[in-house]
Amino acid sequence: MNQRSLSILHLVLEPRFSGAEILVCDLVRIHQSQGHQTSIAAFRPSHLEFAPELRRLENLGCRTQIPSQNLVRWRRVQWVLAAVKRFQPDVVFAHSILPGLYARIALSCSRRPSVVTVLHSDDDLRNPRLLRLEQLLWWRNACVVGVSRKSVENYRNRVTSKARCRVISNGISPERFAGHLDRSREVRTRLYGASDDVIIALQVGRICLQKQQLASVQALAVLSRRGIRNLRIVMAGPIEDRDYAARLIDLAREAGVLDQIQLVGSQANVEEWLAGADLFLMPSGWEAHSVAALEGMASGLPCVFSGIDAFEAWRGWPGVFMIEAPPVAEELATCLESLLRNQGWSHRYKRDLSKFSIARCAAEYLELARKLAPSGL
Repeated sequence: MNQRSLSILHLVLEPRFSGAEILVCDLVRIHQSQGHQTSIAAFRPSHLEFAPELRRLENLGCRTQIPSQNLVRWRRVQWVLAAVKRFQPDVVFAHSILPGLYARIALSCSRRPSVVTVLHSDDDLRNPRLLRLEQLLWWRNACVVGVSRKSVENYRNRVTSKARCRVISNGISPERFAGHLDRSREVRTRLYGASDDVIIALQVGRICLQKQQLASVQALAVLSRRGIRNLRIVMAGPIEDRDYAARLIDLAREAGVLDQIQLVGSQANVEEWLAGADLFLMPSGWEAHSVAALEGMASGLPCVFSGIDAFEAWRGWPGVFMIEAPPVAEELATCLESLLRNQGWSHRYKRDLSKFSIARCAAEYLELARKLAPSGL
């Protein structure tokens, strides 16, 4: 018996190169190719560098509703209602607490469509105001999806144990990253312009406290004092906290390592940046189930992670090096120094990431959407 196609709406805060939005893009591509109708709505304009991604999705048949300016408060509620009227979704996946709250407020007087709030952080409810609102509106969730078990546990402990919850871990296409390894030298020259004696450590993620780029700069300063100056840390990701980014630059200038850091912004071709790098660096303060970490592992690069819960699963994997959390500059510097002196950066590791495939992830989201869609779909 053939199953009817679904209409799936993804609601995000702003279209940008971040884990949640990258996941949405992958889900849209797969579900659209399977004959389902997909749509994306946002509360903020798209980041300029993300606009080509949206156009590519639109060319596949995905419909979008992206504002030309930031929407706040009641206008967000109206925007959700307009998107639901326009796209007629069977289910709304609201990515993170804030879009989830606005979706449920907008649809509080309607039984359809089903709203699923997707938690992309282990602690989406640090804000007391958001926590109070969630405690009032949790019942309107058809389901709460966490990308990690910890995110679901925190939700149940802080909001309610009565909510219907499910863990769907993130996924990627491992072959997309492995396929660029034979081009590493060409990519290295084109993207980094680095000489052979320079070691490139790539750190992917939003420039903000969570990602701990400041610890990386502090580690560079420690290495410089130890006489090691052939390491360059390249940070790829949007600037979320401009004050934090300014502190990075100021510290690097004061420590005399400004020439060893490079902020390249968001990059659509992260697989190429990984192919041309020597190390993958992710000393995050907290994560849930990081897409960037999966990409780093899929690239085969030596990976340096902080020992947070989200990364504990990687401990003991080939080419994975763990430091304490939160990261301490001295320990991170010592780890990097060991890799540099022992040429640990020169090896590429084969890792079986089949259980983290985006195909598995997309199938789980679709299975949930079918369960929540009106009967008969």
